[in-house]
Amino acid sequence: MQYIVEEKYFNDHSSGDLKQRPILFYAGNEGSIWDFYKNSGFMTTTLAEKYGALVVFAEHRYFGLSWPYTQDVAFTTPYNTFLTVEQTLADYVDLLNYLKTKYNAQKKATIAFGGSYGGMLAAWMRMKYPHVI
Repeated sequence: MQYIVEEKYFNDHSSGDLKQRPILFYAGNEGSIWDFYKNSGFMTTTLAEKYGALVVFAEHRYFGLSWPYTQDVAFTTPYNTFLTVEQTLADYVDLLNYLKTKYNAQKKATIAFGGSYGGMLAAWMRMKYPHVI
């Protein structure tokens, strides 16, 4: 799974409360994660700087460069059985657990966001994994 981590403001001690420093998590949807990242300056710059946040953009499996199988068979049976909301949410939780350990941020608040289907994924993450989001 491809993902982007923007740590510029998280490591910058001049922005945000050092005790707070949340994680802003973008739940990727049907497309390349870079397209969404490039169009989210409010999160990646404005809010990240204000709150000293670690920003994470996760790419949805089966989209962008995150293909578990070759694209010519990925959407056919039986390969498409792994293209589910549940699998995607589990991917995102695994990624967040890994990054929280890597950045010693296990106790940091994580705020999920997204647009359209990605917004629904963010809401479903909060519902299914309230201990993570």
